[in-house]
Amino acid sequence: MRIAVTGGTGFVGKAVVSELLERGHQVRILARSRQEQADSDRLSYHTGSVVTGEGLNTFLNGSDAVVHLVGIIKEAGSNTFDAVHHQGTVNVLGAARQAKIQRYLHMSALGTREGAMSGYHRSKWAGEEAVRESGLAWTIFRPSIIFGPEDAFINMLADTLRITPVMPVFGGGQSRMQPVHVQDVAASFAAALERPGCIGKVYELGGPDVLSFKDILHITAQTIDKKRYFIPVPFWMVKPPVSAMQAIGIPLPVTSDQLQMLQEDNIRKGGDDITELGIVWTGFEEGIRSYLGSKRE
Repeated sequence: MRIAVTGGTGFVGKAVVSELLERGHQVRILARSRQEQADSDRLSYHTGSVVTGEGLNTFLNGSDAVVHLVGIIKEAGSNTFDAVHHQGTVNVLGAARQAKIQRYLHMSALGTREGAMSGYHRSKWAGEEAVRESGLAWTIFRPSIIFGPEDAFINMLADTLRITPVMPVFGGGQSRMQPVHVQDVAASFAAALERPGCIGKVYELGGPDVLSFKDILHITAQTIDKKRYFIPVPFWMVKPPVSAMQAIGIPLPVTSDQLQMLQEDNIRKGGDDITELGIVWTGFEEGIRSYLGSKRE
């Protein structure tokens, strides 16, 4: 198949593209600027933007399917959650219909729902609604925290744990997560693309381990051989200063919206049967040891 992938140069996108190429598909990637890699018979890069819609028609022309992965975790300038997750999705869907492409796979996020407290989840829900109303043969994925060699989250925790003897834990680290390996996410997209029975379904993707945030910190510290003290910090104590600093433009490692999401569990609670995807899910400790273990000091 000829598959168009938005967000194909990102952390998850690279894994998805690699999986699709390994399965023999032809892949074209949408990028904001021309990539250095030379085009080949099965891989090509095209410039464009999902937010403005520029270049989408040329990018999608001649494709058999679209995999839409573009997303942000922090807002910056005109790249707001609504502009990227909702309007960007609307633009891709419109271009797909114009190019007469029927098959469409969409990256959402676990916790996405109508009336969500966080702006991130509300914008993801608006994007999902646009997909469901598109008339295309769609499949939606809602992964939990995605980990892997180039992830931002677990690597950030590990880097912090390497340099600080005391680690603050927002809310005591009681919220639960179900981390999923990036290769398992990539395999899920590829499997659904090849299985007509996955059309019209929403898959919540989570690995085999349900862990509290505190568990994740402890496992990460053990993996890099660091003994650390974990100090609980109530959300009510940290949210006002974060909001104040964010309002005056001070860059922070965590935003108010992310603090809101940390107050909620991020585990599978519904969706369609993920056994249909045929994935053997990677355990969290096993998965992070494969890339953090090589960075021990």
